[in-house]
Amino acid sequence: MNAVNPRLVTNTVNVANKMIKVGVLGSAFNPPHLGHKDILQQINHEFDEILLVPSFRHAFGKNMVKYEDRLAMASSMAQMFECQLKRERKTVTPILVSDVERAIGEGNTQPVYTYDVLQTLEERYQAFGINARLTFILGPDNASFDTWNKFYKAEEIKERWGLRSVSERLKVHSSQIRQLISGYPRPEYLFMSRLTHFLDKPVASYIYQHNLYGARA
Repeated sequence: MNAVNPRLVTNTVNVANKMIKVGVLGSAFNPPHLGHKDILQQINHEFDEILLVPSFRHAFGKNMVKYEDRLAMASSMAQMFECQLKRERKTVTPILVSDVERAIGEGNTQPVYTYDVLQTLEERYQAFGINARLTFILGPDNASFDTWNKFYKAEEIKERWGLRSVSERLKVHSSQIRQLISGYPRPEYLFMSRLTHFLDKPVASYIYQHNLYGARA
């Protein structure tokens, strides 16, 4: 199974003889923010493993920064969440950042659909001899009836894998963050302080250092 953080892959390989529960959280992660982290907080205790799946080519046509940057930022957020749980002496559920969408979408121009992602992930677990029960994590942005019904094979996703809806406890949105960043040049310390309520520090630092979203325009 492809993952940004290979050390986590071994957490699944040793459970071939039992059913594991896997939560699949797909998002543009453009950028990953504290709202995403709060979703992890809500579902952490419900699964044996959580997969973060950044969009390679968004099914709804969103413009995004480079895929590799979003993989790196999602991995950083996952590591920060893991460290937070360890500090709080809470159970740490393995969180993998999967590049499965790239494997599906590279070399063609078609959108990558959630249905295809879940099917491919299921096949990958089976190839490892792992009996995995996948659940699609439905974030607040996609939970409305109109948005959910735009998903390719929405009802089949629900019936075959199941859904776990999460609440929007933090009103933080990627579009809001991009607007805060874009076209507002500032030294790094001011940039970091401006985003402290929206992003983990390592994610904000990555954005600044790589000049994403016009951070140093």
